[in-house]
Amino acid sequence: CVQLERSRRRLELLLEDVACDYDPLDYYETADQLLEPLLLCYESLQSYGSGVLADGRLADLIRRVATFGMVLMKLDLRQESGRHADTLDAITTYLDMGTYSEWDEEKKLDFL
Repeated sequence: CVQLERSRRRLELLLEDVACDYDPLDYYETADQLLEPLLLCYESLQSYGSGVLADGRLADLIRRVATFGMVLMKLDLRQESGRHADTLDAITTYLDMGTYSEWDEEKKLDFL
């Protein structure tokens, strides 16, 4: 899908802080815009008796878009310890629990 590919490229350019001259009609700008065709496919598969297909990877993708928006990036925390710590720092700071990376090992294990 051209619109999906342009959306991906536009997000890459934004991350690189590079201007994008795509027409806004040529890409998905919001998660809701991306969800619309995904949900249409899901409903179509369900209505034609292909619930097994609809409830598999498509449902997973719909959940990720609904949860994370346009980012959709999978993150293997086992291979990204720096991001793991950054993520947990953000969570614990948001919860007013302090900074995860500054905790001793025992406190980290208790939290996890």
